[in-house]
Formats: sequence, structure tokens, C-alpha cells
Amino acid sequence: MKLTFISDTHNIHDQVPLDRGDVIIHCGDLTKRGNLEDVRSFATFMEKQNFTHKIVIAGNHDFCFEDERREEAEQIFKASGIYYLNDSALSIDGLKFWGSPIQPWYHDWAFNRQPGVEIRKHWDLIPEDTDVLITHGPPYGIADLCDRGVRVGCSDLLEMVKKIKPRIHAFGHIHEGYGIVDLDGIKFINACSLDLHYKYNNPPIIVDI
Repeated sequence: MKLTFISDTHNIHDQVPLDRGDVIIHCGDLTKRGNLEDVRSFATFMEKQNFTHKIVIAGNHDFCFEDERREEAEQIFKASGIYYLNDSALSIDGLKFWGSPIQPWYHDWAFNRQPGVEIRKHWDLIPEDTDVLITHGPPYGIADLCDRGVRVGCSDLLEMVKKIKPRIHAFGHIHEGYGIVDLDGIKFINACSLDLHYKYNNPPIIVDI
């Protein structure tokens, strides 16, 4: 199965060159401020892409997937044939995906949770047989280093990933962390499409699994 990963496109998704494949996965922050019109534009873009399955999670910029517009935003995706994961799972040809938009508290953005008990409630929902884990934020210490020299990944998430050992853990959020890290039999993918200056600079990451 050919998996294509992108993330953090922030309304300039049309600049991201996509070929074709079995599954395309967007790891959140498809908009800048979570407007429904931006969601519609993204959904229209995704409809045109030549992938059999399309999976998207929200990110901290995508407010409309958490506030009173949530139902309408999710319906836009459903009507466009996009699988939207929010602390939920999806199985495709026996490959098990699980996705969540949650990340540790980060300014006053969407899907923020306090580290510890509050955020662990979400990670405890991850099935132990997950093959491809999709979160918006990274685990602590892996592709999470900001330009100011601070690591902002989630230590509670890292603990869960070490426990369940998915084949792939894909995320975005930290634009500076783009790339692949192979560690302990897990392929960690930071798929941020835009660089630190919100310019398209990072090509989609493609994995055969």
C-alpha cells in the first residue's frame, strides 16, 4: 500500500505537488484560522486528487472542527469522500489507522490539552493494534525541536507510542522538524509541507507499507 503524507498546508494546499497513490494522509492544520470556506476549498482540492482513500485530521489552527461549526465542517469532509479522524480509527485492507488532533497546550489554539491526566485521556483511546498512528503534534524528543531550541513534543504521547509500537507515527505541527526518523522499529514522519516561514518547501513523504 502506497501512503502519501502531508501536513500544515495552511490554505496553500494547491502548491503541494501530489501524484497518485492508495492513501493520502493530512496530519492537520489545513487552514490558517479554521474558517469553513477554507475547509470547503481544501475539500474541493482533495476531491480532485488521484488517491483511493483520503484521511485527514484537524490541527491547532482548525478551530471550526472543535467549536460550534464542528458538525458542518465534518459534513463537508464526508460529502467529499474524506475520512475525518478525531480520536477514532479506520481500517483499510487490514491496515489499521488511528488519528487525533490533540496536542499539549500551545498558546490559545484549538485542540489544546494540559499534559498529564487531561491529555492521557486521549492517548489511552489508541488501540494497541494500531499500524499507522496520526497525530497533529509530535512525541517528545522526535522531530519536535523549534527554532528557538526548545522541544515541544508530548511526553505522554511518547510513552504511549513506545507501548503500542505502531509501524508508522505521522504528525506535523512543528514545521522545523520535517523529515523521517527511524527509531526502535517505528518510522516517525513529520510531514509539514510548509517551512518555518509558511512557504511551501517540503515535498510529500511517500512510504510503501
